[in-house]
Amino acid sequence: MSGNSGIPLDTTKEYVDTTTLLRNKQNLKQYSFNIGNSGGSPNLTEQYNENTKLLKNGGKYKLSFSEKFSYGIGEGGLSVFQMIKGFFLNSFLLNVAQIDSMFTAVILFTAKFVDAFSDVLVGNLSDKTKSRWGRRRVWILFASLPFAILYCGLWWVPPNLSRVELLIYYQFVVIALSIAYTCVAIPYSAMNAEITDDYDERTTLAGIRMISLMIGGLTSTFTHSLIIKIFKTQTPNGSEYIDYQKGYLLSGGIWGGVMIIPLMITFFGTRKIPTESQIESHIPFFKGLGIMFSNRAFVTVTLLYFFCQIAVQFVQNNLLLYCTYVANAEKEFPYILATLQISVSIFIFVWGKISTYIGKKVTYYIGGIFLLLSFLSLFFLPYGSKNLLWGAAAFSGVGVSVAFLIPMSMLPDVVELDELKTGERREGLFYSLFLFFQKLGLSVGLAVSSFVLGLVGYEAPTQVDGSDGISAEIIDNNIENDNVIMALRILTGLAPAVIILFSFIAIFFYPISKQSHNEIRELLKRKREGTVTITVDEK
Repeated sequence: MSGNSGIPLDTTKEYVDTTTLLRNKQNLKQYSFNIGNSGGSPNLTEQYNENTKLLKNGGKYKLSFSEKFSYGIGEGGLSVFQMIKGFFLNSFLLNVAQIDSMFTAVILFTAKFVDAFSDVLVGNLSDKTKSRWGRRRVWILFASLPFAILYCGLWWVPPNLSRVELLIYYQFVVIALSIAYTCVAIPYSAMNAEITDDYDERTTLAGIRMISLMIGGLTSTFTHSLIIKIFKTQTPNGSEYIDYQKGYLLSGGIWGGVMIIPLMITFFGTRKIPTESQIESHIPFFKGLGIMFSNRAFVTVTLLYFFCQIAVQFVQNNLLLYCTYVANAEKEFPYILATLQISVSIFIFVWGKISTYIGKKVTYYIGGIFLLLSFLSLFFLPYGSKNLLWGAAAFSGVGVSVAFLIPMSMLPDVVELDELKTGERREGLFYSLFLFFQKLGLSVGLAVSSFVLGLVGYEAPTQVDGSDGISAEIIDNNIENDNVIMALRILTGLAPAVIILFSFIAIFFYPISKQSHNEIRELLKRKREGTVTITVDEK
């Protein structure tokens, strides 16, 4: 069987596979007993209902809305970390913790070096994990609390520490927090490929995840700014300043606790979903990595995701400074940010629907053009144009939404192509590398931004009455620095626009269409039933 997808498939050889098939109608009785043996006593009513559900849907398990919601909402917990860190960490380290911009770059690059090992290690371990809660959910259960505690610690400025001691503290916290995030995010993401193999249903799941991400991000970033302003006070001479150290710490404590809730909903709400991918990989680790990077579809999606992430991160990391120095709209920043995220949330649904008609590849090209134009608008925006910035934020959401949606909906299809080639499911390893490039984009964006701002002479705000701040009343060292203003225009506008052009090149080589994915699913079904053996020649 072959289609016009560029993936010739040979199905002429006989093959015997001992894998138990969850979606094979003839094995439903065996599947029913396996539920009972996974831990605890079998629930015969649940087994009957699940078997009936499989039969009514042609042998496929169709996710209910509550199951889709329970899985997708977990992204909301992760987004608290992603969004607040992305939008505020650069300003926090520079202006509140008073870390030199060059040392900030060192902290982030060192953490990324550790990530190169921890991401792949956690992905490989989660593929091999065996527990009564499954091989993915158990990681979410036990890693969520350390993740939340370390998140809170990120926003604390320890008192009475020397500059060197402060650097050591933030280096440790950033590394430990990144590892904790990995232990939650990789198993969570890998579940996406396990709980459904339907091409359009995966796009729906990706859409729900992105909506959760945007709602969580919108709520957390907006309230983060409001929480900080609680600590606005007057000095004896009548000037106004904000105690940012107390504000960031309080916000970190509140959102560190809140982020656990959606992750626990995911853990408990997905417990009844059957997964067929519980086969331990027998491919040697480094050989497996070689096979993965010989998979053109995986390399293409990974590059696409990396380019999207680094482009978006450049904007995200510098938007607060851009509003302060270029648009003169620091006080409006929470509302401008809310406009952007609401726009993204709306267009996630729009692009998800469009992709079911024209395919993911074409959808990305159309959305990518909007993204490119929105970045360029930030570069050319006239100085002090508050009103135009509102429109630019709403317009940016049209493109940013597709940059999140399409790569995340493509990766599960790539995992199945790998299974077709190797006979094994390795979601954890795939998603670990995917997450590594996501965090690489975040760290590169932060580190390069800090480095560039240091080169052009950016200075941390001066102290007023013994308190640090970044409000318009006390920031005066950089307002007249044309080099800082131009650097912020480039970091939020021109540089991301150029990077998006590279993403267009990457997705051009993506080989999996909707038609070829249907062929892959059919061949996988036959292979699992033991009727054929399959070789894949990816050209």
